[in-house]
Amino acid sequence: MVTITRAEYDRVHADFRGVWTTERTDIPGWESIRHQYLGKRTLVRDNALLIEGLSLTIVEEGAAQ
Repeated sequence: MVTITRAEYDRVHADFRGVWTTERTDIPGWESIRHQYLGKRTLVRDNALLIEGLSLTIVEEGAAQ
């Protein structure tokens, strides 16, 4: 799990961060897992897609880690 601050996330170029908005009906069982992806912030780091709540945690400045 990668943990970064909101400020660090915001400093990443927009080409490497975003919010998952794509419906993936090509993935078997998508309906049962879509809540884990849709609307979550994403980050590409070291050629990997990190997804908030699965492999990425974004904390506010000064929040206990």
